[in-house]
Amino acid sequence: MAFPHDDRIAEVLLKYIARQPGGRIHGPQSYEPLADAFAELTPDDRESRVPTGEVRWESKVRFARLKLVERGLLFPAKEGPDPKRGVWILTDLGKRVAAGESVPLAAPRGQESEREGVILGWNRSLWDGWEETYEGVVNILMAGATYKTRWSVGNRRDLEPGADAWLLRQGGPYGILGHGVVTSEPFEDVHVARPGETSQYVDVEFDVLVNEEDILSRDELERAVPEVAWRYQFQSGNRVAAEANARLRKLWDDYIS
Repeated sequence: MAFPHDDRIAEVLLKYIARQPGGRIHGPQSYEPLADAFAELTPDDRESRVPTGEVRWESKVRFARLKLVERGLLFPAKEGPDPKRGVWILTDLGKRVAAGESVPLAAPRGQESEREGVILGWNRSLWDGWEETYEGVVNILMAGATYKTRWSVGNRRDLEPGADAWLLRQGGPYGILGHGVVTSEPFEDVHVARPGETSQYVDVEFDVLVNEEDILSRDELERAVPEVAWRYQFQSGNRVAAEANARLRKLWDDYIS
């Protein structure tokens, strides 16, 4: 396969959106025009699929869109002027960069060397209260939106906004199902399973979730990030140190791309 680098896709996507009226476009409308911009893409490349069943090229374009959001060049989902579901909108900074202006960019969210991660455990047999069902949330994210919710982190109180949030499937199959970003400091509320008790929670914005059959397995996690005790994660809120988190983020990005 001859897929271009993610940064090249992001650059072309930025300039393509800038040429659209109002610097905005319904995300799926960009897939074919962007593919046409890369002569190295073969018909087989365009039709190949990732483990989740998505068209690989469409997945790479959505990943490029996330890179632009992380750099402040595109508005996050549901933000910006007249936001609509699935519509990607350039920020003022994005318009300036697309026009060729040289401006400093923030490091991509989740890529900074000092950023830690947090493990969020999910056992379907104990809790399956997703607002849209888990499979429904997967479909929402595949359409280019994000999903905001809150998640228990046990008794942990020292978690900072911006940390990578890793959704770890427990109870079988075991492994990572998704990634998000913590968007609040921990706050106390009623325990979801034990009335009369409280727990610490954080707000989380998920950007990628995969179907359970496409889980990033515990065996792969143990090979790439052995310092995390993947077989002994019995509660949410456990820390993934910065160095290990950087490797986990690379493993995940390679897996979903």
